[in-house]
Amino acid sequence: MGWVSDIMSRREEGFIEEMEKKSAVKINVVGVGGCGNNIIDALAKERLPVKLIAMNTDAAVLRRTQCHARVLLGNPLTLARGAHGSPEVGAKAMESSIDEAIAAIDEDVDMVIGIAGMGGGTGTGGLPVLFRELSIKRPRTLKVAVITLPFREEGFERLENARYGLREVMNVADAIIVNANDLLATRLRNVSMPEAFRIMNRRIVRIVEALVKLNSPEVGPGLINVDFSNVQRIMERSGICFAGVGVGRSVLESFTKAIRDDFAEADVAGGRGALILFEGRETALDMGQIRSVVRTLSDDLKIGEVFMGLRPTLGMVDIRTSLFITGAKSRYVERLLGGGMP
Repeated sequence: MGWVSDIMSRREEGFIEEMEKKSAVKINVVGVGGCGNNIIDALAKERLPVKLIAMNTDAAVLRRTQCHARVLLGNPLTLARGAHGSPEVGAKAMESSIDEAIAAIDEDVDMVIGIAGMGGGTGTGGLPVLFRELSIKRPRTLKVAVITLPFREEGFERLENARYGLREVMNVADAIIVNANDLLATRLRNVSMPEAFRIMNRRIVRIVEALVKLNSPEVGPGLINVDFSNVQRIMERSGICFAGVGVGRSVLESFTKAIRDDFAEADVAGGRGALILFEGRETALDMGQIRSVVRTLSDDLKIGEVFMGLRPTLGMVDIRTSLFITGAKSRYVERLLGGGMP
């Protein structure tokens, strides 16, 4: 009766495979406005198992963005020519197109990562409106905002717009990852502004890639995986989230670089929870160093809960550590929202 057991085994395998697909965490990444669309375009090259959605009031920029779905916002309000640097116009454009915007997002989505630059019109005004509507239409969906803040040299008006957009996003996002261009400028004094923007874009791509790897077994199951229920528990309504990615020859070196990969002047001590993913060649994933890192987070930094992912990766020479700490504080954000110069 060996053939019977073979048939049953294949059926069980097919059933398990089907259930694995159904239970997989579904992630949509939405870029709103010019900055958001640039990141979506860069993410398209990474071929991650996520749906990429671009939303913009500028038809020309939208058409050039590589993605799975596009939503033109606010036509005929903006004549498809942008929001003219006005968050009010960006908000109205999203409100007028909100049905199309929500329809572009998967109905059974578990996490939406919203990316926008604060300071202009479409992203600054549009992302908060989108997340507010998602809270109503998809109440169980985790909403993570990844935003940039402008250089001081971009002018007072963009800085005021950024203050407004930051406040609005913080009211509706579960977690918000802040990336201040000013802090990038202090580290890279001898690069052009276009190159600085490209460097920041690459950083945001790394952050999104790390979030996806933590939550999606489709990237390749790890030796230790993080349950999405734990991600939800520490990210829901958690406010500022520190995000850093570091690469080094050892676990400790990569962790040190990750926690210094800070573009928000973050204070992570006493944070609600941490998610940490170690990737690299198996022989370099030293157990003693990994335990030391976890003790640093839990004992020294007094972080409430620490969830670890471990993924041995063929072909990686170095170790890559991706770190997210929720419930953090940001001195940069506090100065900005306080009305002063950040």
